[in-house]
Amino acid sequence: MANFHIAFDHTNVPLGLYFEESKVDLINHINHIIPLSVVNEINSGRCNQAYIDMFIPTINVSNFIFVAYSHGLKNKLTANGDSYIESDINSNLFTNCFFYSMSCLTGIDLGLKLAKNDSHTFIGYRYDVNALLSKYMKLSIDCDNFAIKKFIDGSTIVESFNLMKINFTTAVDYLESEGELLLASFLRKNRDALVLYGDGSRTIADF
Repeated sequence: MANFHIAFDHTNVPLGLYFEESKVDLINHINHIIPLSVVNEINSGRCNQAYIDMFIPTINVSNFIFVAYSHGLKNKLTANGDSYIESDINSNLFTNCFFYSMSCLTGIDLGLKLAKNDSHTFIGYRYDVNALLSKYMKLSIDCDNFAIKKFIDGSTIVESFNLMKINFTTAVDYLESEGELLLASFLRKNRDALVLYGDGSRTIADF
């Protein structure tokens, strides 16, 4: 039985719906593949430092998975106009964690600090990235969630990460075939921004 903790800034403008739908897509997959898992939803009202600092120490003695759907900067995750996880403030709390961040820039500094502070693994983006909305929102969410879903299916973290990059390329090719060259360039940039730090050998059975 795996332990998932999913932060999503559903009240954000303009990406709240995207963050919420990303969370829903992931939870649907969890419930389909490993339905007895623990899933803790951390919505906008709880995406704050006080909640994180109170809650994470109650779970970090054991392995857990933390997924973030919110805005980010190079050293922090943000919601409600403030940080809720920050490199030099509370990243040290995330021991024994597989940290999956679909936020801009967090692969520059926050991900490195998390790995240094004994998080097992970090997957995230090191550049500004784009979420596709409207007609192509599902395609974009599929790309963002691809690695964590493959991990749930049983692949190792590094296998899931590599499959995610391949899936991005497939999505880019599809958009180009549809004449959506600008949107294709956005997903290509997202793919090239992906980073993995830490132990890539773990599987869902470790969590």
